[in-house]
Amino acid sequence: MPSVILKDTKLQGNIIQKDSITIDGTIIGDIRAEEVIINSNGNITGNIIADINIEAAGQITGDLSSDRIHLNSTAKIKGKLYHRNLVVDEGAQLEVSVSTRKKITTNKD
Repeated sequence: MPSVILKDTKLQGNIIQKDSITIDGTIIGDIRAEEVIINSNGNITGNIIADINIEAAGQITGDLSSDRIHLNSTAKIKGKLYHRNLVVDEGAQLEVSVSTRKKITTNKD
């Protein structure tokens, strides 16, 4: 079942979610899930690992690793991107290094 972190929520610590997680709030810590969606109000300080997809419209300071990464026009990303497929919309602000891989491997707990 998908999880949602609402706009006025601030969490400190790592999050592990089996399915999808949508974030509108602030998280300080690493996130691991099947799919991670960061809306425009989302603010993440930490690394994100998603098996299938990362959809980012908010601010992220940390590394992103997923089969597919989509950075929307409002995204502000500072870190490293590890992906197989990358989509960057016009207007996204990036301070990143990028590594395209044939297969992304994640260590599941």
